[in-house]
Amino acid sequence: MYKKISIIVLLAVLLILLLYIRPFSDSDHPNFKIELILPDADIVGTIQVLDLLKETSELLVFNDVKSRQFLTYEFMLSMAKKYGIDLQSKVYLFANDRGDYGFVIPLLKSSKLENAYERVAMDFEVTDTIFGKDQVFKINDQDLFFFKRKQYAVIYKGKYFSEIHGQLANTSTEVRKSWKTLLSNPYFKNEHLVMYAKNDKLNDLGIGHVFLAHDSDSTDFYLKSRIVMNDSIPFLINENGHSIDYSSSSDRMIDIHLNFQNLNVNTKDLIAAKLKNISKKINFPIKDFIALWAGDLCFEEGGFYKVFERYVETQLDENFETQEVEITKEIIVPRYKLMVSTIGPATPFINKLLTKGILTKEDEKYRFLFSPLFKMKIFKNYCMFYTSENIPKIIPSETNKLKWEYNGVLFNFDIDSSVKNTLYGGVKIPAKDLLDGYPL
Repeated sequence: MYKKISIIVLLAVLLILLLYIRPFSDSDHPNFKIELILPDADIVGTIQVLDLLKETSELLVFNDVKSRQFLTYEFMLSMAKKYGIDLQSKVYLFANDRGDYGFVIPLLKSSKLENAYERVAMDFEVTDTIFGKDQVFKINDQDLFFFKRKQYAVIYKGKYFSEIHGQLANTSTEVRKSWKTLLSNPYFKNEHLVMYAKNDKLNDLGIGHVFLAHDSDSTDFYLKSRIVMNDSIPFLINENGHSIDYSSSSDRMIDIHLNFQNLNVNTKDLIAAKLKNISKKINFPIKDFIALWAGDLCFEEGGFYKVFERYVETQLDENFETQEVEITKEIIVPRYKLMVSTIGPATPFINKLLTKGILTKEDEKYRFLFSPLFKMKIFKNYCMFYTSENIPKIIPSETNKLKWEYNGVLFNFDIDSSVKNTLYGGVKIPAKDLLDGYPL
């Protein structure tokens, strides 16, 4: 009797040990950390998918997104369970300025993804090949690659798959630099989508790196930003700037107000040197401009004006004698405005632009390189270029913002505050513009 009980107890202990040890011994890499395989990129980010879906649910309903039933927390969670995807953990995204991007997705049970392959192959022409130890699937006409390992899956779109796969296969002992900066940052820790960007193009614009975090309501996508410049030059916002009266129909606008008048000569020289690369293509006298500029820069493009143009035409009267007749004609001109505040009259600087051919004069109007013709008016502390009949109205402004239309999507940038060489603000994208461009 005791012998049987002993055997049963022994078997029970062995079973407990087997169940306890197997989950740890079943993995090829018991100490696997997904952060160590993530590829370096110009933009890297993390997404808490389920939380992000909760946050954007009102936006999808408000904009009547037809497929919103497939973008609910409940549906995505059920799909994740069906295919063994771990959406309770972060999904990692990466993108490069050259146009490629991808996602690294944690898995709970990779074998469940076999059904997903079959489903995709029903709708697309899918081929497969072997990269190292990985079976890689490709949707050829999309340059879209997919493969999985035990702990994660990778979706990649672009022409540089071999390079990305090489980084994923070459497991590092340390988190790669861009990811280390993102994952260790103390900013936007509780946001569901956080990104970090650092690349050569940003550096050429004087930007060291950028942190972005998602925040939206029912009408707009909003990315909060923290922008760090790549030098020690202070970015001083002027809350008592001067602006122009903008139209609501403009496609592009710049409304910048900086406290340049309090900067010393050495700092202005540093700024001029920093902007030299941007201006050298057209031989723009940037040092002279910085010395003259008082800190306000206002620009508007988009929409049209109706203006009346008067001209004299020679006609024949009823006696076939020539006579000059003044004719008024209504014409449509594109809306353009440009205002730059100055610390003194801008006449010497304008003359330099005319000498260099950057600015040309035609009759009583002016043209910047290939721009439309402007009227120009120089005042004591600002210079105005405009296409309207009347001079645009000058108004006070406390905000710094920029609006730019690109591929049918309107981006609205704002700067809320600055501390030394760090700017805080964000970019707002109307949800309708984004959803129209990428319909769901």
